[in-house]
Amino acid sequence: MARTFTPPKVDTKDEIGPVTLAYAFQLKAKFDSAHRETTPHGQRVFQNITGGTITGPGLTGAVFPDSGGNYGAVRSDGVDQLYARFMVKAGTGEWLYFSHVGYHRPDGYFRIQAYFDADAQGPHAWLNDAVLIGSAEASQDGRDVTFTYYQAL
Repeated sequence: MARTFTPPKVDTKDEIGPVTLAYAFQLKAKFDSAHRETTPHGQRVFQNITGGTITGPGLTGAVFPDSGGNYGAVRSDGVDQLYARFMVKAGTGEWLYFSHVGYHRPDGYFRIQAYFDADAQGPHAWLNDAVLIGSAEASQDGRDVTFTYYQAL
């Protein structure tokens, strides 16, 4: 059974000040079947993204089909490394370049960090400097993945 990352509201003090995690949005992504090849650098994985939706207080929109996918690798310990890039059309009509990196262990533990490239003058310019982390849960065949993102404030 996969563990789901649901952090409590946290305020901690460190050398740089307080850190709080706030729920940002959920991405429900649909992928094609994984294409795998063994290379001198290990097993490479590609999954084309075929669509999806984003909902939440921080962002709403839709994944543009066939705009990219996951260009991952499988480590020798069985952990999938994720390197995904694709495009999102926000509910405002703005196009966003989306990428995330992370890993998915065989026991279901799934962690990611997301990055955006948005119009510097657009309604989602805040995403250009946002630190977004999260967790995910994948269907048995890995074609439907629900990512949940939190913003570090």
